[in-house]
Amino acid sequence: MVTDTAQPRIHFTYRHIDAPWGGANNFIRALRTEMQQSGEFVFADSPESPCDIIFMNQLGTGPGGAGKRHTLADVRRWKDMGKRIVVRAVNLNAHAFRLGFRNLTIGRWQDRQTIALLNLADWVIFQSEYQLRVFRKAGYLGNRNQVIHNGAPPIFWIERPQAPPSDGTLRLVSSTASPRPTKRHDLIAKLSLCNDVEVSHMGAWPKNIPTAKVRLLGTLKHSEMINELSRSHYFLHAAIKDPCPNSVFEAVCAGLPVIFNNGPGSSAEIVGPCGLALDESDIFFAVSEARRRVTELRATVLVKRNSFTIQHAAAKYLRAFGRVMNMAEKPQYT
Repeated sequence: MVTDTAQPRIHFTYRHIDAPWGGANNFIRALRTEMQQSGEFVFADSPESPCDIIFMNQLGTGPGGAGKRHTLADVRRWKDMGKRIVVRAVNLNAHAFRLGFRNLTIGRWQDRQTIALLNLADWVIFQSEYQLRVFRKAGYLGNRNQVIHNGAPPIFWIERPQAPPSDGTLRLVSSTASPRPTKRHDLIAKLSLCNDVEVSHMGAWPKNIPTAKVRLLGTLKHSEMINELSRSHYFLHAAIKDPCPNSVFEAVCAGLPVIFNNGPGSSAEIVGPCGLALDESDIFFAVSEARRRVTELRATVLVKRNSFTIQHAAAKYLRAFGRVMNMAEKPQYT
């Protein structure tokens, strides 16, 4: 018989890698680092090993898990063993992608599995109120949940951000890990055609979207990303339907206000007073407003940006895990 120690045990089913691999990978890596530094939990090597909480990023095991997925049978077995299941909601295929054969078959099946997982979980963490509404509409019925926004790792924190020169050119920088249509690369390209506006783009760009005057930078190292953020007046987040974009948190931590798409998504909720909405029916007004308010918005960012850090998010996750630990007696292991 193995009894519980003074420190609770947790297992992360999502196995991150150190290379760039999208928002989930970046966030889980940063969260795990913060939790390890806190020393409040011991990390278990596998879901089958002794642990109190199994923390899931939906059913996926991440790039470090070779893309494998756990099953609902796995989850039920873990629950029968007395382990608590905490799930971080990520997204649904029906929400993220256009309809197509894959989405109507495999995608729909995976979405049903995801909703069933959330309804089985002891606790669900949603990345935004917007995301919670999406999952409610798709069939999530539970009430044991909370919203915790993401946060950027310390490497994106610039201690004393310096505003780039006001030489007449408004410098915008955007970033996407995916080329899918909801990232709205077409709108990024459209903004690059405005007079005295320079747009740089980090990350993926779809082959079927003309780049117009966008400077394509490709995948950059963190140090290179920070250099690009430092020379820009605003971060441009043109995407819609994003549950909680990590790139916005990174930019705000670096001192940049955000120009965000006012279409459906979490952007207005996340950005709040640290930026301004872009109505794509009148992008020239948005550019004019961005020029007029840049000093004001940068000052607001410097006051508010502490809440955009991974330290802020990790503290909330730790409180959530503590709450789950107190929901019932800790399991005993054999």
